[in-house]
Amino acid sequence: MIQKKVCLASDNWTSAHPLVIKAVIEANEGYAPSYGSDAWTEEAGNLIQKSFNNHCKVFIVPTGTGANIFALRLCSKPFESIICTDIAHIQYQESGAAEALVGCKLLTVPNQDGKVTPAEIVKKLKKEKTFGKHSTSPRVLSITQPTEIGTVYTLEELKTLATLCKQENLLLHIDGSRLYNAAVSLNTSLHEITDAAQVDILSLGGTKNGLMGAESLVIFNQHLQEGSDHIQKQMLQLLSKMRYLSAQYIPFFKNNLWHTLATQANQKAKEIASIIQSTPGLSLSYPVETNQIFFTAPPSWIPLIQEKIFCYPWDAEKNEVRFIASWNTSEQDIKEIRSILSAISKHPK
Repeated sequence: MIQKKVCLASDNWTSAHPLVIKAVIEANEGYAPSYGSDAWTEEAGNLIQKSFNNHCKVFIVPTGTGANIFALRLCSKPFESIICTDIAHIQYQESGAAEALVGCKLLTVPNQDGKVTPAEIVKKLKKEKTFGKHSTSPRVLSITQPTEIGTVYTLEELKTLATLCKQENLLLHIDGSRLYNAAVSLNTSLHEITDAAQVDILSLGGTKNGLMGAESLVIFNQHLQEGSDHIQKQMLQLLSKMRYLSAQYIPFFKNNLWHTLATQANQKAKEIASIIQSTPGLSLSYPVETNQIFFTAPPSWIPLIQEKIFCYPWDAEKNEVRFIASWNTSEQDIKEIRSILSAISKHPK
């Protein structure tokens, strides 16, 4: 049992929502067809299609990295390349899975507040195409919404990227492990985000927003659906007892539970950000737009913070720390965070 401390390490650390657990237990009755041929998987797929107002193809998968690699495998060939930011999850935190398993080169561009900019994309395309067949052929733009630092692409920014992708014959992949938090931040629906981006393929999260270990891949571009059933199996993303994953999405989408949970996480992040802003010695690194908070602290404070709060030092050179609020970050947690940071600021070692 992990010792009792305030947990702001990650929304991956938090428990699954009780309604999700209830759905799994209810699915654990009797027999059901395997490998996604069950009623729960069908219903989950229908609910996701309804949420995106699109007859997209839906795959329920067990991991976010798996969803990303599955998506990129469908989008690209080994001689092609994938453009992403220098802090993209596929570049920075997936153990080189894209290049190892998809076989494509990642072309990184500098981020601006976590985001990729059209100017940097054009610059990278021009450079990569200079040597023709001696270079890779850029085929995919992969963005994260919200970004790895919690900032959010606006609908207008997404529309601009969509136009550029069409002009440059690029497919657009969105890593949406926290897409729900972005939708709440923008006060918009899930389908308005994907419509604005004219997204081709989406890695849709779940685990970070109250599910027990369920993600999905959503294919909007019908040309990418060919062979996708076989690729799911090849990419080790096809589970036998799929009903246990799929069942989780039913309460999640049926009553907009996803929106309730993401709203709670975002709101608690704003409250934590306010505490940080009012604590002398601490400074926010970026605008807090979703449930991620990055801030700098005096070096001697960081171990003191970690004694009381589960969290990660993020950038050692900048003395930066990351907090992440979750759907069940409580009012009591907020009170304790305020007390902890106040005490450290008044009596640092």
